[in-house]
Amino acid sequence: MMAASAWRRFSRFRLAQARFHCVPDALPPQHQDDFQRQLARQCRLEQAVVEAALCQSLTVTDDVLQLIEQQLAEPLAQAGFAPEERQAVIRHHALMELQLTWVAAQAAAPTGQDVALWYRQHADRFLRPEQRLTHHLLLTAEDERTAALVRAQIRGFHRTLCREPAQFERLARRYSHCPSALEGGLLGWVSRGLLFSELEQSLFMLREGQVSEPVETEIGWHLLWCEAIRPEAPLPESEALPKVSDYLLRQRQRQQQRQWLATLLADESPVGGETPAPE
Repeated sequence: MMAASAWRRFSRFRLAQARFHCVPDALPPQHQDDFQRQLARQCRLEQAVVEAALCQSLTVTDDVLQLIEQQLAEPLAQAGFAPEERQAVIRHHALMELQLTWVAAQAAAPTGQDVALWYRQHADRFLRPEQRLTHHLLLTAEDERTAALVRAQIRGFHRTLCREPAQFERLARRYSHCPSALEGGLLGWVSRGLLFSELEQSLFMLREGQVSEPVETEIGWHLLWCEAIRPEAPLPESEALPKVSDYLLRQRQRQQQRQWLATLLADESPVGGETPAPE
């Protein structure tokens, strides 16, 4: 009895939060009827999903329970459920998760022809961004007293590297405070969005083979060497097609779930209108 009461009260709490941004007891009177209709449909849907899972004797493993517990930790805490009630709610949602996962698995995987056709129609979505083969040298100062020495040292390195960029790896190995020093300062192929904004701006202004001016950030002074530039280009099919296949499969699995959920309430309006799918 407690289990049934707990999950229903949790559904009530989450629906009020999701639709009206308040706790159930704070719902304005003009929304009460609409809320009760939505809640009744939501509870019937959840109960039907759980019953389907029980009919199939799906096994709730500790891993699944742990995952659901992590996902629901915040709303369960907000709702103020007792420990035994929390476990009942978690098990209820674990059964729903298992059943919906089983339903998704019934979706047919896309064929190679499906994947190739979709890729040809959307090839412009599969572009590898401009990248730069980047080396990095970092000097940090422990205090204000050493800051002036660090600034002088980084400027000296810059003058040397402007004449001989190939010395970057040697200097990085010996002097850099960045973990990349072990690899001669090599960061690898860097795209936009991976570095501090100051470093990114400096890096993507460089020509191939050029060394940046010293750049100061909150952690120290930096030099960057743009060893090579790889311009934006179409992603090779060997990389793109697996991504397309995964995308199409996820789409089919979601569609399979929507269709199956709709059959549970076939005598009412289609699922996805005012009734949210179980989470």
